[in-house]
Amino acid sequence: MKPRKFRRHRLPTRLLYSLRSRARRQQQREQWLDALAAAPEDDELLNEELTAERQARMLRHIRTRTQAPARVQPLWPVLKLAAVLVPLLLAAAAFWLRKPGPQLLRYATGVGEQREIVLPDRSRVWLRPRSELTCAATFGKVRTVQLRGEAFFDVTKDPKHPFVVRTSTVAVKVLGTSFLVKAYPQLPAATVLVRTGRVQVAHQNRLLAVLRPQDQLIYNASTHQLTLSQNEAPVDLATRRLLAFEQASLPEIFFLLETYYPVQFELPATAPAVALTGTLDPALSADQITDVLNTLLQRHHLRISKRTATTYQVE
Repeated sequence: MKPRKFRRHRLPTRLLYSLRSRARRQQQREQWLDALAAAPEDDELLNEELTAERQARMLRHIRTRTQAPARVQPLWPVLKLAAVLVPLLLAAAAFWLRKPGPQLLRYATGVGEQREIVLPDRSRVWLRPRSELTCAATFGKVRTVQLRGEAFFDVTKDPKHPFVVRTSTVAVKVLGTSFLVKAYPQLPAATVLVRTGRVQVAHQNRLLAVLRPQDQLIYNASTHQLTLSQNEAPVDLATRRLLAFEQASLPEIFFLLETYYPVQFELPATAPAVALTGTLDPALSADQITDVLNTLLQRHHLRISKRTATTYQVE
């Protein structure tokens, strides 16, 4: 009996290709696993990173458990302290606001009135009509007075405490002397006349001059005109009532007359500019004064006429 011959069947091409691809993938996987197992340094590195991360988490956990809890400041004691301090601060502020400032002394004269004053440092002042003097009741390092108008000063000598007369135009600084200051705000110029001692005159911190006995300064702040001259100051300059004019305009003369007499002068805007020099005695009546002025005004073709009992007009 003849043995059977088995017939060999060939596998389909597509199935054969699939089996071969699967075998190749299996072989690659085994090679990759073998390579990973053959690299112990990578495992060690990975293990070190994991260990370090694990230690860091443990340290953070330990610190969280062992750290002292934050102190919570109770609000009630702060509110209690504020309730005590706020009324005290308000009371102190109210006391400070109600606290009186330095006491001031004020002296003033009316029309035709002259007044003698003794200041806190024993200096004497003769205040002319329609003038005002203000100073502190207690002098400090500098003996300062404020003048509006005209006054004669006889200052007590005190080298350690200068005496300063302030006006709207000039400041007069002395140590101990006697002098006259005329600085009415209505007049364009201020006048300083020294009888004894030495006087320093300044305008807005700018020194104008240092005056000695018989020196006279006239300063116009609007035009910055400064005039220095010699004037024989009389011995009785403190109480003397003579009105002296030196190149004075009619408005200036009339204003000064209105400080000594309860009268008014009307000057038309078309009146020519006039500069007069002379002396008037306030002991005369207003009518007598106008007669003297009419004599001076004749050459200027002007005349002062009386309109009412207290009003005069220039024609």
